[in-house]
Amino acid sequence: MVLVAAALLLCSSRPVVAGVRVEGVPDWLTPAAKRSMEAVWGEIDPHQEEASRLGVVKLVASRLFEGYEVEAARIEKQDLVMELKAKNAHELGSRRGLPVLPSPLAEWMKEDWDRARPEIEKRIAELPLEALMWADSALRSEISSVLSRDLPGWQGSLVVRLETDRSVLKVSMVPEQPLILAVNPRSTSTSLPAIIHSDVKEDLMAGLSPLIGLPVSWVAKHEKRVAEWASALLMDESFVESLKVGISVVLKPQPVTDLSVRLESRRYTIWAWAAGYAGTSDRFPEAGIHLGRKAQILPRWDIELYGEALLYLNDWDIETRLGFRWSQWDRIWLGVERSWPEEATWWRVWFDGPVHSPYAWVRGSEDSDFNFGIGYRINENLSIELHYDDRDENSSSIRLVGNL
Repeated sequence: MVLVAAALLLCSSRPVVAGVRVEGVPDWLTPAAKRSMEAVWGEIDPHQEEASRLGVVKLVASRLFEGYEVEAARIEKQDLVMELKAKNAHELGSRRGLPVLPSPLAEWMKEDWDRARPEIEKRIAELPLEALMWADSALRSEISSVLSRDLPGWQGSLVVRLETDRSVLKVSMVPEQPLILAVNPRSTSTSLPAIIHSDVKEDLMAGLSPLIGLPVSWVAKHEKRVAEWASALLMDESFVESLKVGISVVLKPQPVTDLSVRLESRRYTIWAWAAGYAGTSDRFPEAGIHLGRKAQILPRWDIELYGEALLYLNDWDIETRLGFRWSQWDRIWLGVERSWPEEATWWRVWFDGPVHSPYAWVRGSEDSDFNFGIGYRINENLSIELHYDDRDENSSSIRLVGNL
């Protein structure tokens, strides 16, 4: 009879001739129990006597639903109603099987498990231990739905262990694809030279290496925490405190996770550059340095007093500038400056774009001279720029800028 019942279960795709209602099992297990009984009930000749049909159903159900007994079975308007009752009350607890992770990842995962655990225990609280023989697939699906909410990217591997006073369901966490394969950090700054933060990339790659091998979706859930973790790693850098550097981190969780770190001093601006020109005979290679002292007079209103020096490498002439600029907008500055030896006053606008994005600057003098640059930051150290200066005979040129 058991073999016949097993064969009937394989026919679950056949049309059901009458309805089936199964009571007495957990709500999440009801659909599985109902599908099994529908397969059986649909194969029983409806012209047989009711007692004979119910006798077959009870016998098959007692073999199918281990851990339960058939308390009652009846027919209501040709629909089968079956009431099941757990035979033995076992206390089935749960235990986590979390991977070994360093801090703070271990704490985050434990927090996630602590949120998922009550939902898992709620589902297994009334489940007889013997029922796991036939409810295994449904239980895995149910636990998977719980984990997908609290531990996305982790699949639960279920193992039941018998202890002295109770049985324990151990849920071991196995990472699912896609996984973090690498972390690619890059640092940018409009106030600090690249040489100061050149080691940030290596430090972040080492500090965030525990992320490698973790599920992308779980890291995405903790995206804000990962950014805070990266910021904390950089607080140990010597220049952060001395230059009063603010740190902002943006990441995009994916197999190769991009991590963009912006480092901006709240007190100083220091940068140096070297540039060469192509397409003009009026311009020669140059090197420059910008030193500024910043302050914030109002929230989101920054001001800076700065000095610049340009060294023209063809004749070693030096141009100096003293200026004042202010900003209410991120990366956009307005300013005015005085330059020597020409003793001219210039107004000036900057838009400092991040890496892999455009930037621009414009200058105009009291004598109606005008020059500008529109460029693209190729990486942290190199930019290419369309340069224009109406004081030159060949006013337009291509400028390659190396940020030192």
